[in-house]
Amino acid sequence: MVRILICALILLPSRLWAASFSPPDLWLSGLKLLVGMLLVIGIMLFMYVLNRRGGFAFFKSSRPNRIQILETRPVGGRKALCLVRVRGEDLLLGLGNDRVDLLLHFGASQGGDRFEDELQERFEAGR
Repeated sequence: MVRILICALILLPSRLWAASFSPPDLWLSGLKLLVGMLLVIGIMLFMYVLNRRGGFAFFKSSRPNRIQILETRPVGGRKALCLVRVRGEDLLLGLGNDRVDLLLHFGASQGGDRFEDELQERFEAGR
């Protein structure tokens, strides 16, 4: 098979090998590259936005979310306070570099301002 290919290449007229060559247009090639890159980036951004808005059902979990992060506040350095709801109970967690501490357990959550009220009560009781 290889011998046949080599013979065919040798027997081709030399005029075919000496065909005129025109250099590629760099502006046109650059424009095609730019349009293709913008198209791919646009598709990726479109998929990201659809995923963030919940447009794809196959990205969602079928299980209900049992852990919800309600709020996170940085304290300083790499430390933060995090309010988490787990199975209807609110927990105040202290997040550090290498550990997570339970600071306060609020029990069953009953709505909007319950966290602020209980935090104020405990703050006043500590004085």
